[in-house]
Amino acid sequence: MIILISNPAPVKDEHKIIRQIFDEGLDVFHLRKKEYPESELRTFIENIPGKYRGKIVLHSHYHLVTEYGLKGIHVPPTFKGETPGRTLSVSFHTPEEIQKSELPFDYGFLSPVFDSISKEGYQSRFNTNELKLFLKDIKAKIIALGGIDEDKIETVRDIGFSGIALLGAIWQNEHPADKFKRIKERWMK
Repeated sequence: MIILISNPAPVKDEHKIIRQIFDEGLDVFHLRKKEYPESELRTFIENIPGKYRGKIVLHSHYHLVTEYGLKGIHVPPTFKGETPGRTLSVSFHTPEEIQKSELPFDYGFLSPVFDSISKEGYQSRFNTNELKLFLKDIKAKIIALGGIDEDKIETVRDIGFSGIALLGAIWQNEHPADKFKRIKERWMK
């Protein structure tokens, strides 16, 4: 599974880039624009073609999921609210958080697996051998997030992650759709 997380700040030609990446075979798009008021988030969603909306996961304004027929919601591990009966994903920063989670999540992000590309100073503290053992023993789908780029794909697969989440590798690239295509090709090998 390949997930793209939106850039927190607006990006020039953002909707065009998102459409191109969906056209290249993106599995899931996480729309994380938490500072956007509901009206701006609605406009953002409405600018994504309807055929792709079932692949969008929201990080805020969860009630829009049902209205727009979106894939689901993404919540912090401490979330206690109602879920709209769609896909539920969660962010984790340690294996212990995953083990202690009582949320019935469909998949979880574990980050930062590698030093972050988009957040300066956000460094990984994971031991790859320990992660490999941990992932071997759990049934949950865990997605690698943080520092994921082409050169990390084989390591991520070897560790045993169920997928990858991309942010900095795509949004900080001069040609985001081409970069996504290269990463996807490597992931699919």
